[in-house]
Amino acid sequence: MAILGSFKKKATKPSPTQPAAPVQPEPEPIAVSEIESSELILLYRDGAAPRLLDCREPFEWAQVRIPGSLHIPMNDIPARLEELDRDAEWVVVCAHGNRSVAVADFLLHHGLRASSLAGGVTDWWMRGGETESDYRR
Repeated sequence: MAILGSFKKKATKPSPTQPAAPVQPEPEPIAVSEIESSELILLYRDGAAPRLLDCREPFEWAQVRIPGSLHIPMNDIPARLEELDRDAEWVVVCAHGNRSVAVADFLLHHGLRASSLAGGVTDWWMRGGETESDYRR
């Protein structure tokens, strides 16, 4: 038993000849900004809105969407990143503004300019923003 105890002590102590690994500084956190529906609606009506990226699932997009938005489901974005114009400013849209924050964060980490639509397409619609649907006449 004494041998095992001695081994445990040596195994848990750092070697005096090995230098400690340099501490890497934490990367600066990237904060995702949000734009309010009321503000984006005004920009949209004036033709000055950033590009819109709808990250919802296809069935959600078919139900209601903002006209002119690019639809790429959230899980497809990494594979389709090259479809996004790197020079454009993007506002990511989802149903309520949760998924869009995660997608905007992903885009920011990949060098794109992106923000999230606060409240999502639901808030957009409730504030009178223009929408379209595959199911409305």
